[in-house]
Amino acid sequence: MSTEPLTIALYATDTMADWEYAYLTSQITVAERAKPGRFTLLLVGNGVDTVHSLGGLPVTPTADLDALDLLADRSALSMLVIPGGETYGHGHDRLIKAVRSLLARNVPVAGICGATYLLARAGVLDERAHTSNSKDFLAASGYTGGSHYVAAPVVTDSGVTTASGIQPVAFTAEVMRVTGLVSNPVADAWEHLHRTGDAEQYGAYVAAANTWAEG
Repeated sequence: MSTEPLTIALYATDTMADWEYAYLTSQITVAERAKPGRFTLLLVGNGVDTVHSLGGLPVTPTADLDALDLLADRSALSMLVIPGGETYGHGHDRLIKAVRSLLARNVPVAGICGATYLLARAGVLDERAHTSNSKDFLAASGYTGGSHYVAAPVVTDSGVTTASGIQPVAFTAEVMRVTGLVSNPVADAWEHLHRTGDAEQYGAYVAAANTWAEG
């Protein structure tokens, strides 16, 4: 009897920041090559019309946001990941509703850069430790969680992961830890390699990855 892979859903929207999700999509593929059948990537959108990333790349969602509830019903949704973009200051009402619904069902949600502004608008940062591009950036949303702001590359609290737009490596590593995409030692070694740029750390990363893949 086959087991359904866990889904990591990525929200696709116009102006989605290419560098903020590219590491993650790549690492899902790398992890699946090492241990197949565990995870799958799903592009979801407000409908399935093609959108364009900040770099102008066409991105076509595979499914509508409604698919998230169906996956959650089957306990098959590992996380919803929301990349940054330039349109989160207003609208995205269906996405906000989905975020609240998933968190109520204990499904983690992660947002980076402009997506943290949307999470603030949704009210889910009012009582959680969080970070963003800056404290002032989120203050403009009118949210009431300023006292919980943490000046850090990435923060996870009560199912919500947030990060600055200039921290895609830390963000990706944290998503890997929260979802269990790879083991914590692999995520840590991968993050250290990419944050330091030290080629000597590549060996440590490969060793951790091999140990995990063979375990």
